[in-house]
Amino acid sequence: MLPLLAACASPLPPTVEVPSAWQSVTEESSAWPSSEWWQAFGNPELSSLIIQAAESNRGLKASVARILQAEAQAKIVGASQWPLLSSVGSIGRSNSETRGASTSTQATLQASYQVDLFGQVRANAASATTRIESSLYDRETLRITFFSDVATTYLQILSVRDRLRLAEDRLRIAESLLALVEAQNRIGTVSNLELVQQRAAIASQRAAIPALRVSERQSVDALAILMGQLPQNFDVVGRTLADLKLPSIAPELPAGLLDRRPDLRKAEADLRANGFDVASARAARLPSLQLTAQGGTASDALGSLFNAGTFFSNIAASLTAPLFSGNRLEGQEQAVRARRMELAETYQQNVLSAFRDVEDALTATTQNAIQFGFAQEAYVQSAEAYRLAELRYRAGTVNFQTVLNAQTTVIQSQEALIQSSLARMTAVIALSKALGGGWDGATPQLLNLAESLVTQ
Repeated sequence: MLPLLAACASPLPPTVEVPSAWQSVTEESSAWPSSEWWQAFGNPELSSLIIQAAESNRGLKASVARILQAEAQAKIVGASQWPLLSSVGSIGRSNSETRGASTSTQATLQASYQVDLFGQVRANAASATTRIESSLYDRETLRITFFSDVATTYLQILSVRDRLRLAEDRLRIAESLLALVEAQNRIGTVSNLELVQQRAAIASQRAAIPALRVSERQSVDALAILMGQLPQNFDVVGRTLADLKLPSIAPELPAGLLDRRPDLRKAEADLRANGFDVASARAARLPSLQLTAQGGTASDALGSLFNAGTFFSNIAASLTAPLFSGNRLEGQEQAVRARRMELAETYQQNVLSAFRDVEDALTATTQNAIQFGFAQEAYVQSAEAYRLAELRYRAGTVNFQTVLNAQTTVIQSQEALIQSSLARMTAVIALSKALGGGWDGATPQLLNLAESLVTQ
């Protein structure tokens, strides 16, 4: 019966449909993201931040603590596979009217062992060990997410600084134009309406700057927390997205994703651990055999405690079979089996979500590149239109409203270009994360331990 229990305890993950190719990739590739994918941005500060954060982030340290907890729990559960040995020493003194005062001493060595007839103890140990594996995969998932968050936050800081610099540049240009309008207003060539319009435009531009500074500070503070540091006095050197290169990532065939996503491997490990729980719950409804042995020595005098005739020993075995538990044991097994159904559905849902993540990121990288090209063209044309409008206004060939319209258009196109540049780079980060963050799918060292505990 034990081999049957062992086989049932380690179910294969549910069969899932895997696409034959990525819809948003036109050509096949044999490359997955590097384990240090952030190096492809060519920014030393970003690389340094990720390395430093990996050593100091509190969330990653907490994940290590969870692994240690799982290991400790596995030791506790695994201890049931071994005999329990204990020793007892006692000394007592009693008074009696007939015998007077007497002293008794005793030294006893006790041993007990539960014979694992139907594999319950081994299934419990295997379940605990598999949960160590699950915690290792969970840490990999957290690490990938964490690196992505650090990179994304860093890019957001640079993007805001680009926007802030452009806002300040636009403000200086608008202020110089205001000086011209004021001079023309004094000599009567422009009306008060045009003067007020330009002052309103400048006020709007000035109002946008504090909001950008707040956004910059919040992003810097968020990065400080990811770094495991206080936000006070924390800052980064980078000033512009132009300092970064745009990496290119083309994934292999979709089938390899199942092995390269640690969150999927964790879901699979949780399912296998539950399989061991099912075996344990089933075995709990079957008889159990307990062996006990005791040996020692007893004497009325401490000096003769180990003399001949003072030694004693006994051994016993007890077989216990559950006859009636008010459906408690049946309910426990049903609950564990229902948990298996939940985990199986969760695994399949996670697989679907993983393929969606990759497909969405691939689409974003492709379409964002197209959008960036149009945004560049829009900015070039709007900047030229604003330059021409200002020249013609100075020459008196166009009205001031034309300048205001051109000014608004160039501001919008500059914002769109920066946002498009940020979107391109964050899409690459999202794609790296969706493809497993460069994790090579290496199996934790404890992977085969759970199986051996059940089958030994």
